[in-house]
Amino acid sequence: TYVVLKVQNLKSTTIDRRGREPCWEQDFMFEICADGKGFIIELWKKGFLWDSILGVLWIPLATVEHATDEGPGSWWTLHSEVIKNGSEIQGTKTPTSHEILLDVYFALPF
Repeated sequence: TYVVLKVQNLKSTTIDRRGREPCWEQDFMFEICADGKGFIIELWKKGFLWDSILGVLWIPLATVEHATDEGPGSWWTLHSEVIKNGSEIQGTKTPTSHEILLDVYFALPF
């Protein structure tokens, strides 16, 4: 499995990991505009011919707190559907059986 993170026009991907409880311990850092609405986390399963999505999560930027250092993180339930208003993503729905542990924060300047 691997994780894809999409925010504004940026996209980053982890390497793929095997096992029932994969651990990536990978940091993503983006410089983004303040007018952004949120970002998408996707969990994918690597396939022989094509990959399949296991779940997706929309996190509104308005809910992300500021911090100076990493925290313990939180478990988030992944969903199978994306809610859109036109082309703009507004959320996700229909929980799957998959969860992901994320530590999400805006980094304060040193």
